[in-house]
Amino acid sequence: MPDDKDSMPVRALAPWFGAGRTIAPLVAEELAGCKWVGVPFAGGMSEVAAIDARSIAVNDLHRHVINLARVVADGAMRRELLKRLTRVPFHPEILSESQGWCRDNAPACMDHGDPLAAYHYFVCCWMGRSHKAGCRDEFSGSLSTRWNANGGDSNTRYRSAVRGLVEWGRIMRRCSFTSMDAFEFLQNCPDTRETGIYIDAPWPDDGAKYRHGFTEADHRRLAACLAEFSRARVVIRFGDHPLIRELYPDGVRWTWIPVEGRTQTNQAKPEVLIVNGPSRAGGGMFDGR
Repeated sequence: MPDDKDSMPVRALAPWFGAGRTIAPLVAEELAGCKWVGVPFAGGMSEVAAIDARSIAVNDLHRHVINLARVVADGAMRRELLKRLTRVPFHPEILSESQGWCRDNAPACMDHGDPLAAYHYFVCCWMGRSHKAGCRDEFSGSLSTRWNANGGDSNTRYRSAVRGLVEWGRIMRRCSFTSMDAFEFLQNCPDTRETGIYIDAPWPDDGAKYRHGFTEADHRRLAACLAEFSRARVVIRFGDHPLIRELYPDGVRWTWIPVEGRTQTNQAKPEVLIVNGPSRAGGGMFDGR
């Protein structure tokens, strides 16, 4: 596999609902210069692949995706995982078996990784319907089979995702992983000029689809927590929503940067990056306040 991240066959470790694949380079640009970056809502980790920092702490309450990342980061476990994934056929019985396993089991070893759990979760993610990872119904549904030549082939997508694990291993090796409550994670993030924090919490309204949802009270608590960081660089991704405009008013503490995201059907959808300080686009730097 080439070293250039742009050559990766897939741009997410898991095809997460609401993934930020298209805006990942912009997130990385706004975090430029940070030596340590904390990501309390990791999801499919598209942005993690783009962030250029010496150390990245990756967290999510979703134990299966964190376990997958741990396994992919370890050379021996990744090889075991690749052997399993390469040999299995793209078949509805394989998907059904893995869905049942994931519904009934959590990863057995979160400290070091569980290759069997990683195998079953990867099958659920990449053999099933796209962009269901992280949702309440992610362990249900049928095999994503195409009955015509229109669009991409689902088996090809699965095989590309398997091949991409080699490059994802290089990315995951520079990360450390936790599976804790996001607020507990943020309490451990240092408020220094070398620190970056990237927030992609469940959005208002749309976030109700996630296995680990977020209430309005959670959003208000998160905004209050992030406002306490005065030196660290904070970058937040959201859709434009009245609650978000209330909690992160443009031009006071926060700077709004409109970006064009994509829906699950690849349609354009307005989004916003919210940063504490001026934008770093074009090489500008943030030195804390």
